[in-house]
Amino acid sequence: MKNIFMIIMALVAMVMVSCDEVSHENRLVYVEPPEVGRAVLIEDYTGQYCVNCPRATEEIERLVKEYGDTTVIAVAIHSGPFSKQKGVASPLYTEVGDMYFNKWGLQGQPVGLVDRLYSSMPFSYTDWAAGVNYEIAFKAPVSFYTTTNIAERKATILVQTIGLDSAAVSGKLQVWLVEDSIDSFQLMSDGTRTEHYNHMHVFRTSVNDPWGDDIMVSHGEVVAKSYDFELDPAWVPEHCSVVTFLYDDNGVRQVSKTKLK
Repeated sequence: MKNIFMIIMALVAMVMVSCDEVSHENRLVYVEPPEVGRAVLIEDYTGQYCVNCPRATEEIERLVKEYGDTTVIAVAIHSGPFSKQKGVASPLYTEVGDMYFNKWGLQGQPVGLVDRLYSSMPFSYTDWAAGVNYEIAFKAPVSFYTTTNIAERKATILVQTIGLDSAAVSGKLQVWLVEDSIDSFQLMSDGTRTEHYNHMHVFRTSVNDPWGDDIMVSHGEVVAKSYDFELDPAWVPEHCSVVTFLYDDNGVRQVSKTKLK
């Protein structure tokens, strides 16, 4: 998906002699929402003490290069046993991330979910490509138009969810903040430790409820939700992005990523 279409309804001026000659209804022309390709969410459950996790990062980089950064959207969720050592959490660990890790019953790392398919059977990173290839074959039932505004570390996010499916789509709308280009340590696959590993698309927080907000959107409808929050002093705003997705019991239905600015 190269672009998210932000205009669903258009007002078309019609030729008229006087206001009495053309009814109000006839001045509105409905424009069918265009089909939008499916973007795919990879939830990469990782840890700074995980020696094999850099290999999963390399696989994400390969998939992004192959499919594009608007089609494959990854979030590195530092959690689980390899985000702690002797009971002390690593700098990128979050309690919310650990809650997700435990919710899905994950074991071992690196491990991930691709659009939350078969969440009881998480994907090894060697299987992520197959999951991505399967998911992109479908059309998206919704699209997102997300705008952000930040001033003095206070951010406002406006998410407009646009219904594309012929039937109403319902589920949970989730809004996450991720950060790129974080310089921190990482254990490597050869057993060494590097103090200056470039951590990308790191989960920082859930902007809304950790399990999302209820949402229902009909064909051609636009449902808008606005969120305000304050950035942690350690986060670099120009490195942050908003990841928005809608999921239901069948998995993630669509996802998008927008720079915070």
